[in-house]
Amino acid sequence: MRDLSQIPQGVHTLWAQLSERAPSYLVGGAVRDLLEHRMPNDWDLATALQPEDLLRLGAETGYGVTATGAKWGTVTFSTASGPCEVTTFRRDGRYQDGRHPQTVTFTNTIEEDLARRDFTINAMALSIEGTLIDPYSGQKDLDQSTIRTVGDPVKRFQEDPLRLWRAVRMIGLDHAGHSLTLSSMTAETIQRYKALSLSVSAERQRDELCKLLQTPHFDQALRAADDLGLISLIWPEWEATRHFNQRNPHHRYLLHDHNLMTASLGPTPLLRLAGLLHDIAKPQCLVLDNDGIGHFYDHAEIGARYVRSMLTRLRFPLHTIESAAMLVNLHMFPWEEASLKAQRRLVRTIGEARVQELLTLYRMDLIATGTVSQWDNEDAVRQAVASLFDWGEEPPTFGKAPPLAVSGRDVMSWCKIPPGKAVGQWLDRIAAWVDEDPARNTREQIAAFVQTSDAALSHGKADSSQ
Repeated sequence: MRDLSQIPQGVHTLWAQLSERAPSYLVGGAVRDLLEHRMPNDWDLATALQPEDLLRLGAETGYGVTATGAKWGTVTFSTASGPCEVTTFRRDGRYQDGRHPQTVTFTNTIEEDLARRDFTINAMALSIEGTLIDPYSGQKDLDQSTIRTVGDPVKRFQEDPLRLWRAVRMIGLDHAGHSLTLSSMTAETIQRYKALSLSVSAERQRDELCKLLQTPHFDQALRAADDLGLISLIWPEWEATRHFNQRNPHHRYLLHDHNLMTASLGPTPLLRLAGLLHDIAKPQCLVLDNDGIGHFYDHAEIGARYVRSMLTRLRFPLHTIESAAMLVNLHMFPWEEASLKAQRRLVRTIGEARVQELLTLYRMDLIATGTVSQWDNEDAVRQAVASLFDWGEEPPTFGKAPPLAVSGRDVMSWCKIPPGKAVGQWLDRIAAWVDEDPARNTREQIAAFVQTSDAALSHGKADSSQ
C-alpha cells in the first residue's frame, strides 16, 4: 500500500469519480516520481472508460474537458489542481509517422496499456487504493537507477525515434542523489539506431534537449548524448570537436571534453547551452605557431555565427538564439586587462544582466581548461564592473539604445541633420566620449561636445575639399 497523500485534492477527486465507474489508475512519470518521494509536475490517469464516457462525465460533473487526443483516447480535465490527462486503456497499432500509432484498440486491462509504454520506469500504475501494478519490474529498475525499454528496444525506438533522445534525457533524472544509467542493451540499441532520430522534427528534438538541460544531472545526460552520437546528429559541426587536440598548454582536455565540462558548470540552461557551444568554431580556426602551439584567432566571432545557424535549425526562439550567440561572441572578453572605457562600453551595450552571465561564462570556461580550480580575481572584477555605472531604477537591456542623457532628436537639432545613418554615428561617438568619463553624461556637457565636434568636423571637411 502506497501513501497517496501527496496527490493534489483536485486530481484525487477526479480519480475517485473515474474509479467509481471503471478501473482507473495513476500512470506514467507521476508514479515514478511518487516512488522517489518527489512531487510530480504532471498528472496522468488511465481508465477503462471510453472517450465518449469521459466527455459525458465532464459534462455531468462540471469539469472543463478538452478532447486533446480523442483519436488516441485522451481527454484533458481541468481540475481544481490543474490539468489532468485521462486516457482510455489501449493497444497501439503500427506507427506510421514515427510518432503516433496508425490505429489504436481500446482495451479493458491496465496491463495491456502498460505494454505499449516506452521505459519500464514509466510503465507502472497505481490503483486508488495504493496498489502498485508493475508487470515489467519498473520499481526494480528504478531502485537500480536503470533505464530499460519495455520489451524489444528496437521496436520501441522505431515506433517513436524521439525515444532515443528521451532515454538520454532521463539519464539526468535523480535517484538518491545520482543520475540514472542506460541498460547495456538500451545503450547499444541507441548507438546502433541513432540515425532514426533524423526523422524527428527539429521542434521535438529541441524540446527534449531543453528538458535535458534542466535535469538535475544534465551533465551526465549531455555526456551520454555525445558518447552515443546524438549531438553530432543534430549538429554536424559538433563532430569536429570530438577528440580534437587543442595543442595549447592552457588546455588540458580534448575540445569536446572541454566544451562538456564548461557546460557542466553552468547554473542556468542558457549558460549550459552557451558553454556547450562556446568553442564550436575552434577546429576551423586552428593556427599553429613555430613552436607547434595552437591558436584560435576569431573563433568567438565565427562561433557566434555557427551558434545562430545551429540553434536556428532546431527552431529555438529568437531571443535564445541571440542571447546564446552574444555570449559565445563575447566569451573571450579580457576582463582583467580591459580598460575601464572598454568595460563601460560593454556594460552600456548589452546591459548588466548579460554582463553577469558573461562573467559567469568566463569563469566556467577558465575552470574547464583543467589548469586552474578557480578564477582568482573574480570577486575583484565583479566589484569593479558593478561600480562602473549607476543605472538608476531601470537598467538597460540587450538590444536597447545606450542610456545617454540625450536622444537622436537632440543630435538632429544641434547638427541640423535629417534622420538617418549619421544620427546613429553621432550617438556612437557621444557614447564613446561618455565612456571615457561617465560624469560627462549630462545634456549640457554633451551639447557642448557635439557643437564643438560639429564645428571641428565641418572645418575638417572644408579643409579636405580645398
